[in-house]
Amino acid sequence: MDIDALHSTLLTVTLVSEKLSAIARDLPAKNGTANVKRALIDAENDLRVAKATLAGELGFHLCPRCWPPELLTVDRQGAETCPACGQRVCDRAA
Repeated sequence: MDIDALHSTLLTVTLVSEKLSAIARDLPAKNGTANVKRALIDAENDLRVAKATLAGELGFHLCPRCWPPELLTVDRQGAETCPACGQRVCDRAA
């Protein structure tokens, strides 16, 4: 398994997901764009699931409260925090 390639893929999936989200937010809510907007949101969600799956396989910690699971960050106190929901993850299952 090439960890560098997997990590690069994870970063790419994250960036593409964020771009799709930005496009969907900026589209006006008109009848002609409703289907396009829905397709972009669905594609973004699919990428977020793929990102969570890949991140889990690489051993990254994921938020147990979000769906799709978000990658956890570590704050200055060393606690894992979800950037999406803001919850601190104190207890991890063994």
